[in-house]
Amino acid sequence: MLRLIAFLRAINVGGHNVAMAELCGLFDRFSLKEVETFIASGNVIFTSRSSDIRALQHKIESQLLRSLGYEVKAFLRTVPEVAATARYKPFNESQLRSAAALNVAFLADPLGAEAEK
Repeated sequence: MLRLIAFLRAINVGGHNVAMAELCGLFDRFSLKEVETFIASGNVIFTSRSSDIRALQHKIESQLLRSLGYEVKAFLRTVPEVAATARYKPFNESQLRSAAALNVAFLADPLGAEAEK
């Protein structure tokens, strides 16, 4: 069983309000296990028998579209991937202190060489 985190877009923004209990219920109906949400962010932690993360991501997106009536993009990451992201320190302490904010973005696909520059 694989423990995953679904970062969902279009949940509780722009008039698309979904109670976290309702979101948990939807994931339960999608045959996912040990479902829980993280605050009212639209982020869902769950366990799945599927090891095909890309297929599972598309399944969640299509089932949310059917259930909610609007498109919801899902970015699935494993718990170790999220933990590694939290540990990663690309900036030194001086840079962090002077920064207005530090943001992390999850992309659907890896960047190409030109975009990475």
